[in-house]
Amino acid sequence: MTKREYWLYLARIKGLEAGRRNILLDIFGGPEEIYKASEHTLRGIPLLEDYHIHQILSGRNMDYEREAERIDSLGISFVTTEDKDFPDRLRQIPDSPAFLFYKGKLPEETSPAVAIIGSRKCSFYGREMCIRFSRRLSEVGIIIVSGMAAGVDGFAHRGALDTGGRSVAVLGCGVDICYPSTNKDIYDKLGSNGSSIISEYYPQDPPLPYNFPQRNRIISGLSDLLLVIEAGRKSGTFITVDHALEQGKEIFAIPGRVGDSVSDGCNSLIKNGAHLATEPEDLINELKNRFEVLLKAEKALKKRKKSNLSDEEKKIYDNLSYHPVQIDELSGKTGIPGGKISALLIGLEMKELIEEVGKNQYIRKG
Repeated sequence: MTKREYWLYLARIKGLEAGRRNILLDIFGGPEEIYKASEHTLRGIPLLEDYHIHQILSGRNMDYEREAERIDSLGISFVTTEDKDFPDRLRQIPDSPAFLFYKGKLPEETSPAVAIIGSRKCSFYGREMCIRFSRRLSEVGIIIVSGMAAGVDGFAHRGALDTGGRSVAVLGCGVDICYPSTNKDIYDKLGSNGSSIISEYYPQDPPLPYNFPQRNRIISGLSDLLLVIEAGRKSGTFITVDHALEQGKEIFAIPGRVGDSVSDGCNSLIKNGAHLATEPEDLINELKNRFEVLLKAEKALKKRKKSNLSDEEKKIYDNLSYHPVQIDELSGKTGIPGGKISALLIGLEMKELIEEVGKNQYIRKG
């Protein structure tokens, strides 16, 4: 067997979570040594239960050369901590994954990354904030990391992909499974354009409930900052927050209405020391100190946007916010007649800068 095939053997052992697996690697020195260990030796290791030993022994019956060919045929790549392209960000975290399966392109260390997480049942306000932040961050080259769940996760990915930006989805199942199926449009786009789908779970592994708390450490681990958008006080979002704090990451949170259950978690985070995020620049400015590439991207973006808007379009855009504005009110603020402003608004919609959210009501999109 090749070195890669021994790693696939280790990856396929069921029930061997990252912490236990890493201890085994420390004890034996590598997956080949685990593969060759006798049952007597394995039973002498206190952290291994009968179930683990059975899985370690029975896993040796597979043809891993054929298994490697099967995984390649699915367009799935495999990287381990022995490979130079394994993400350095993940080497530093507690219970680091020993390997990753992925589709697309792994995020490079020179590009800043922000994890955006929050409620699966986000409000209209949460959706708009999520899209606004993810689009703006993507515009300047920041990679958006999330878990492809319903709600905030999905809107974070969509916001990044809509602008041609890059996004990384970390799954709690095999990368060949789209979960939830309602996010199939995101799943199909993430394998291209510098984006990726990542998991430490073996292909075809189902999305079991206990997988998701584990995968959350990878979401925070791949990111430089964590942004929370709408979360209840007892939300699973706080598992990712705890991982991020343990990893030494800065936490940002968008405030919500007092008494709104879906915002209680964010307001509590801010009250207890998380950074208040009211605009994407709050995160961009934090990252500018670490990534020179952001300064160059921001300068180029401002120049491009300015050249693409007429004076009247810019006047309209400057008078819009992320709260709906009536067309009559907008006409009064800008001095542009109602008939003409309608045509200009259609043009700005086509440029994906604004959005009509109600009858003659408009907001900025990003």
